[in-house]
Amino acid sequence: MPNLRNFERRLGGLVEGLFSKTFRSGVQPVEIAKRVVRAMDDGKQVAVNEVWAPNHFEISLSSEDGPRFQQIETALVAELKTVIIDNAAERGWGLVGPPEAEFFVDNKLKRGDLEVEGSLVQGDQPVEVPKPAPEPQKRAQLRVHEGDGVRAIPVDRELLTIGRLSECDIVVNDSGASRRHAQIRTADGVSTVTDLGSTNGTKVNGRDVQSAPLSDGDRITIGATQIEYRSA
Repeated sequence: MPNLRNFERRLGGLVEGLFSKTFRSGVQPVEIAKRVVRAMDDGKQVAVNEVWAPNHFEISLSSEDGPRFQQIETALVAELKTVIIDNAAERGWGLVGPPEAEFFVDNKLKRGDLEVEGSLVQGDQPVEVPKPAPEPQKRAQLRVHEGDGVRAIPVDRELLTIGRLSECDIVVNDSGASRRHAQIRTADGVSTVTDLGSTNGTKVNGRDVQSAPLSDGDRITIGATQIEYRSA
């Protein structure tokens, strides 16, 4: 998960530096973060309109491992709080209170053992978990093959005209193309090529068409010009 990779990177300098010898064996910091993420998943509660994840974690270590973490406990707790918020944001979960992590020593545990218990501890008000940024919308492309080069044109409007006229949206310098040769119309995510009464006609994948829907990889032939349709 991206937030665990970020966790390792941020704590890496600290662990590999002053305390590198301390963390050669036993429980590793990233193991704690992974167990916290797992406890969030195991302890989540489904409400009417939202999913609430645990926000308070009690982390128990053995009497051998516990003292090793005392030196970085403040930094580790701060990073674990970030992991909790980031994981909730990635999953679209809510937190009923601020994230908290507490460390305890359990003499029953052996070196390398780890227990993490998550719970929902309500604060004065729920924590505002940042919503993940929406992925940029991908657009289809028309790839015009000209000589040894390729010109990419985004399908970013409902209607695109193709022809030799300078006012066409896609101008092709091809004597076999009509001045207004064909058009690409896109509606509801589907693009269709339509011949505009051209002299030499329009082909899709080598077949003459008057109008045809386009799929990813289809090749439109106008005169001697090849135009490849690439879907979003």
